[in-house]
Amino acid sequence: MITDLEKIAADENVRIIGGLAGEFAVKAYLVGGGVRDLLLGRRLKDLDFALTGACAELPRRFAKSIGGSFFWLDEERLQGRVVRKGGDGVLTFDFAPQRGETIEEDLSQRDFTINALALPLAGGKYALIDPTGGFSDLQKGIIRACSPASFSDDPLRLLRAVRFAATLGFAIDEASRQTITMESALLERVAGERVRDELFQILAAPGIETSLNALLDSGLLGQIVPLVMFGAGSLPTAEERRSSVEHRIAVAGRVERIIAEPADYFPAGNEQLLQHLRREVEAGISILSLVKLAALIDSKAAPGALEVVAGKLRLGNRSRRILRSSASDGASLSAMTPEKLSDRAMYRFFRDSEPAGPGLIIIALAGGAAAIELCARLITYYFSGYVAEGADLLLSGSEVMRLLGCGPGPAVGEAMERLREAESTGMASTKAEAEAFLTKNLLTKEAPIG
Repeated sequence: MITDLEKIAADENVRIIGGLAGEFAVKAYLVGGGVRDLLLGRRLKDLDFALTGACAELPRRFAKSIGGSFFWLDEERLQGRVVRKGGDGVLTFDFAPQRGETIEEDLSQRDFTINALALPLAGGKYALIDPTGGFSDLQKGIIRACSPASFSDDPLRLLRAVRFAATLGFAIDEASRQTITMESALLERVAGERVRDELFQILAAPGIETSLNALLDSGLLGQIVPLVMFGAGSLPTAEERRSSVEHRIAVAGRVERIIAEPADYFPAGNEQLLQHLRREVEAGISILSLVKLAALIDSKAAPGALEVVAGKLRLGNRSRRILRSSASDGASLSAMTPEKLSDRAMYRFFRDSEPAGPGLIIIALAGGAAAIELCARLITYYFSGYVAEGADLLLSGSEVMRLLGCGPGPAVGEAMERLREAESTGMASTKAEAEAFLTKNLLTKEAPIG
């Protein structure tokens, strides 16, 4: 749906900035992705504005007028940001001087035509400024580079093209697609943090199988994740190597389909599972996105390569742990059967796969390494009985020390771990039962746990 331009110009924030532009005698334009998203009727998180002249005071005044906060992104270049928090979430407004002599010149230097759009905020004229044909591409659902030099100017745009295709449901035009393939090696020049941010937006978007195949076909996937991680490096022919990679991509696609209809696979615990997977481990990185990435990886092919990729993407420690555990080959699941599944066996499975147990189960199910009945039973147990690492136990560390009559040390750690198992297997469900359990198993040394 393409929204009327006058509705955009009537937005209260846009009107305030237009008024301030007149007061400071500068021209102000709403530009870039904000125009694109407003035209598509998408929910906004940020708006970008280009200003003529070195107007440092305008964004400060705007922040004051809306009750927001202003700070410089780059004071030397007069690039500033206003952030406003409210009931509709956090909105950001970025301000920067116009690049070039005209707004058309500014827009022509941007990445894709659908982002090379501007709306003037003064004079009562609401004609869209569109020097590259972006409005037509927006209507057709096409991602097209603004110029042949777009990707060499900023190689991250190679990945951004796939990200926009995924998040908007658009297609990359043929000429841009060919250029991306020819210049895919340029991605090596991009800082790992920037690659990570784009990659995880792709992983979070729907249609992951389509996106990953686009990355594979363009050569970008091999730049991000060495193909040896798919088991491809050890295979003799190009056809076998590609088949190996496509198999892992298909597994990631099945992970997405399982999560799209979790009740079909997990009658109990499916809502808790979704909440768990949507949790962000670090900014912009959810557990589900890490599980999709882990689904790609053949942990048997090159175990050390996993750490290389985690380092290349600058992942934090917890993200690395989840990725490392989720990328297991699921051998521990293959030996389990629903008939012989005790609470203790399930507890030890999840303990040994911390903090990635649910993700490992989903990947095993998607890859055919575990039966659906087994996976359903494990998920039910995880969200109804398992006490996860770091969760509050019935007794605190100080209470355990008082009970044992000792100070901090290995004995307390052993007691807390045994108590976690006891709570997870139903052997202790009250504080009194926890004290009795530890007294029996640690103080008297009778019937020690396994």
